[in-house]
Amino acid sequence: MQDEWTEKYRPKSLTQIIGNEYAVSAMKRWREAWRKGVPRLKAMVLRGEPGTGKTSAALALAHDAGWDFIEMNASDHRNAASIRKVAGMGSVSQTFTLDGEFLSCSDGMRKLIILDEADNLFGREDYGGAKAIVETIKESGQPIILIVNDYYELSRKAPAIKTLADKVRFKRLEPRLIVGMLKSIADKENVKVDQNVLDRIAQNANGDMRAAINDLQMMVEGKTELAIEDSDAIGKRNQLRELNGALNMMFGSTTVREARDSTLDIDLTPDELSKWIEEGIPQEMRDNADLAKAFDALSRADIYLGRTRKYQHYSLWSYAKEMMTGGVALSRSSRVRSKVSDYGFPGALIVLSRARGPRAALGSVSGRLSGYFHASPRCLKESTIPLLQTMVKHDRELLVRISREAGLDEGDIAYLLRAEPGSASVESIVTEARGDEPAPKKGSKKGHGRGSTTRF
Repeated sequence: MQDEWTEKYRPKSLTQIIGNEYAVSAMKRWREAWRKGVPRLKAMVLRGEPGTGKTSAALALAHDAGWDFIEMNASDHRNAASIRKVAGMGSVSQTFTLDGEFLSCSDGMRKLIILDEADNLFGREDYGGAKAIVETIKESGQPIILIVNDYYELSRKAPAIKTLADKVRFKRLEPRLIVGMLKSIADKENVKVDQNVLDRIAQNANGDMRAAINDLQMMVEGKTELAIEDSDAIGKRNQLRELNGALNMMFGSTTVREARDSTLDIDLTPDELSKWIEEGIPQEMRDNADLAKAFDALSRADIYLGRTRKYQHYSLWSYAKEMMTGGVALSRSSRVRSKVSDYGFPGALIVLSRARGPRAALGSVSGRLSGYFHASPRCLKESTIPLLQTMVKHDRELLVRISREAGLDEGDIAYLLRAEPGSASVESIVTEARGDEPAPKKGSKKGHGRGSTTRF
């Protein structure tokens, strides 16, 4: 299996961190303060959007300083007990490496404690986690870095962080910086990449270096050269990644407002969002009682959606969205979650997608035949066309005549014959219907007009 390029090309030193020069300088000053002893601010918060280099910078700082490190992320249980056990024990004044080597603080040796995604502390499973982080910082004799996307959320759960930790902001990376990194990686991998492709990847990444590198690696898979047409799928992948992130946040929410707001920027109608949530419930929840409550909340949302369609009263959408997001998220009795990175494409939408072709064909042929038979398209769909399909199967001349007089195209004829467009049977009908002379018909006179149609 090919190594992930995000890890393969992760910066090893702060000097290799691209962009965010102010943040890098602040981290260097903090590192120097630790070399002189234990500084007043023993912790540092790295805040900013995903993919801006926060985790890479923390690891690079440890490498530059020659420090060992302990890392906890959102996949670990970060309740009070686990934080004290892992981070607390690692933050004593004198410490050891994971290999048992003694690190003397008097010689400037430290162990960096990294708490990644420190703003993601939820409910009972992480109960006491915020308080334990504050206590660990107060008691620590070792440097601690907290990495967050949402500093406000962390400071809300642990207000003392504001006075206990230095704060450094990582900004979104400019496209030109991302392009330079992608070009460097492509050269090292011996892949020729069109400049327009690099520009497009960088623009679509929206300042997220990790996303850009992942996109490049996926596009390069099995190739030695990339042309502009190879980048056509980027937009769709980005939309799916954003959707997966929003759904993951929604299912992990602890309040109705948090669950509702997590889906505000998703470009889906409430009906479409409901289908994605329906598909995700079994992936997220394993307890039968939780499943029952979640599907009950989703069914109540569906009632509001139905009333919206029936009465054209779109204010009901807000009730539907709160039920399908907050109602579903709060159905979980335990904060223990299955690790879901990709939510399955809704089976209902797959069925609809497969049926869209036949539905469109039926709509086309019923529309063309509506005036010919002096009947509504709905009436034709429900009764006439099914009978007509059976009749023309055994009466070729009838189909030729109707095709000519009603102006049916190849797709319409194929639908009535239940055949593929372009097949020999369809082509022969099309050719004959376009002829100068009408095909002979039993019981009819040559040149039979449009007004005197066959009765069914």
